[in-house]
Amino acid sequence: MASSMLPQQGKKTGHTDIRQSERTGLAIRSLFLFVICVIMLNAVVLPNAQQTLLASAIGIGALLALCYNQKFNTSAIMLFASSWIVTLFYMMVGAFDGAPDVALAQTIAIYIVSPLLWILVIDRTWRLVGIDTIVRGFGVLAILAAVSVGIYMFLFLNFGPQAVSFFGVRPNVHIEDGYSGAVLHVSGSLIYLGAAFVASPGVLNSKKFGFIVIFSIALASIASGRTLAILGLLIGGTYYFISEPRKVFPRLIVMMTVFIIIGLFVTFTMDYLLGVDVFQLLERHFNKVAGGDVERPAQIAALLRGAENNWFLGSGHGIGVDYIRSNTFPWRYESVIVALLFKLGILGLLVVMMPVIYSLFILFKKQLFGNLDKYDSFFGASLIAVMLAAMTNPYPEAFAFQWMYLVPIYYFVSKRSSGKNSHLQRSEERKSVTI
Repeated sequence: MASSMLPQQGKKTGHTDIRQSERTGLAIRSLFLFVICVIMLNAVVLPNAQQTLLASAIGIGALLALCYNQKFNTSAIMLFASSWIVTLFYMMVGAFDGAPDVALAQTIAIYIVSPLLWILVIDRTWRLVGIDTIVRGFGVLAILAAVSVGIYMFLFLNFGPQAVSFFGVRPNVHIEDGYSGAVLHVSGSLIYLGAAFVASPGVLNSKKFGFIVIFSIALASIASGRTLAILGLLIGGTYYFISEPRKVFPRLIVMMTVFIIIGLFVTFTMDYLLGVDVFQLLERHFNKVAGGDVERPAQIAALLRGAENNWFLGSGHGIGVDYIRSNTFPWRYESVIVALLFKLGILGLLVVMMPVIYSLFILFKKQLFGNLDKYDSFFGASLIAVMLAAMTNPYPEAFAFQWMYLVPIYYFVSKRSSGKNSHLQRSEERKSVTI
């Protein structure tokens, strides 16, 4: 009798272990999804509000992601590893030339640690929820970001700068003589989201929801008076009309009408709520783009002279030029791409930029052969917009905004390069919760 009961006890033990493993897996999955919500709310809607919380959430998310078996595309590993090796090499060059320890520590954090944590989080999120849920999530976050702009401007105008200190930016809202402008916490997010959703207005299954998202982004971008956010909309619109030549004519007929209607709604809303003339506002931004400013051209010129003096071989991380933009961190500049040319040289910059170059190569190859889908346009236009923004703004060096670069790069390098449709992976994850 005793011997006959042993197999039954073994079966019970086995079933118990499986159920325990499933419960553990579900708990980790639920915790990870909660952490992702915290990360994206902070990174997209309130990127400067609670940076300590955001950094902690990214670290926790990366640790939870490591509980799963990570399977990365070989191309992705090689591209990012090469970038990090070049970074370490030019840190050594900078150290030999007297770069401060703080500068070297910042370089490790910004160019190696932070991107690595983001990639772990992005990869696990992609595998758990799939691309459709991610894009819908961006739609919801876009509306929340636009609402936060309205709340920010309302609080500032009615209760003063102290009422918006939570947003973590230098508070300033200026509305005068038909013009509106604000120093914003979500400028980077609006650049990314505006270009993405305008370039691929059909990316969301619900057209009504898609139009609401585009209207919200356009209203927030124009009301805030941020030139790059408005340019993000223009980049997305331009990409939408020229990305597929065979569809230019029907798109001009149908979607141009839709964009005009959205533009009219934005115009009337701005006039009603703020008394702002949108056409006058856009004219000021056009003149600003055409005329440029003083600081950035001088900064770029100094960096190019420094790169030329070193034969475009690279001066090393933590080294600056005779143009000081920040007294606290004199080795950091707003024109990140040109600054990297000075620090890394031509070859070093090309290696560090290879994930971006490879992603754009995949995008344009698919465009050339007519294989673009709505997700290619969504992530491709957003990547183009934020890369152009990096010429004049230090978004790539802000860990809170690095998702804007790493999400589209991950899409192209890890997914589209292998020909896999990532939205299919959601069903695969639901079949198993083993860790």
